[in-house]
Amino acid sequence: MRKTLLCLFILVVVLACQPEKKSNVKVASKGLPYELLVVVEDDVWNSRAGDSLRAVVKASMAGLPQNEPLFRLIRVTPANYTRTYVTLRNILFVKTDAEKPEVGIARDAEAVPQVCISIDAPDINTLAELISQQKNFIVSQFVDLELSQEVARLKSHYNKDVNVASKEIFGKGVHVPTDLAAIKKREDFLWASTNRVDKDMNYVCYTFPLEIGKNMLSDYWVEKRDSVMKRNIPGSRPEQWMATSELDGHPLVHFRELELSGREVYEMRGLWELHNGGIGGPFVALAYPDTVAGKVLVAEGFIYSPRTDKRELVRRMEAALRTLE
Repeated sequence: MRKTLLCLFILVVVLACQPEKKSNVKVASKGLPYELLVVVEDDVWNSRAGDSLRAVVKASMAGLPQNEPLFRLIRVTPANYTRTYVTLRNILFVKTDAEKPEVGIARDAEAVPQVCISIDAPDINTLAELISQQKNFIVSQFVDLELSQEVARLKSHYNKDVNVASKEIFGKGVHVPTDLAAIKKREDFLWASTNRVDKDMNYVCYTFPLEIGKNMLSDYWVEKRDSVMKRNIPGSRPEQWMATSELDGHPLVHFRELELSGREVYEMRGLWELHNGGIGGPFVALAYPDTVAGKVLVAEGFIYSPRTDKRELVRRMEAALRTLE
């Protein structure tokens, strides 16, 4: 690590997102879901720092069966950053004119909602290292904004029957898309589905006993998931049931720990398959440990869409999981 990076700090500032002075009136931001504007000079884009930048903004979303980038990318140089772009929802500025490495973030600077991030360093090599070091921060800020937008939409338009069923079984409401209308209820288990042959979205909620000392970010959770799914989501034949996909005996999953609204939450995303059935797709799940009740409550979204991209379907369900009370 270069010595200059030792002085790195996250600088929370109001960035100059506008190319020229304008009214203080803030309009609604624009842009397609997960569309990201990168403002960077050609010489930086075509350098080692550009390689680091592309590795971040063009990276594939984890837990999908095929390569789908995290963002829809638009790139312009600072000279071409005109009023056309000022109100885009997600903007990343990359520069090499700072005396020391800096990362700045501003929210709702020119439109609402909006996130502008600036990453700046004295030279190309320092910038490349800074981008690699801060990749998780950069990605999470833009993704979280998009998820919060979908959560806000779900608060107004959601399937009320699923919400009622969730409260009956778990004592907690949830807001899933309105078209998840096919509902299956069992003890400590709820399944809602669009029941389509393509672009099929599914929501599952279940519990299992909380075992102190068990690592949730491990195969332990996978085993619990597979046990619940085998009992509750069978195939058309006795030897078929939903299972977590594996490769060489290892589950195809990614774990992480995060905090949502002050709560400790565990995330697992990966691939599912119908055992002996030849179909499958991606899933994302959030686990909420409840030490008082002695249970772990899990909310999961899974997708079956063999002929289309799946990123935005997964993201819609991921947002729904975050509405669980």
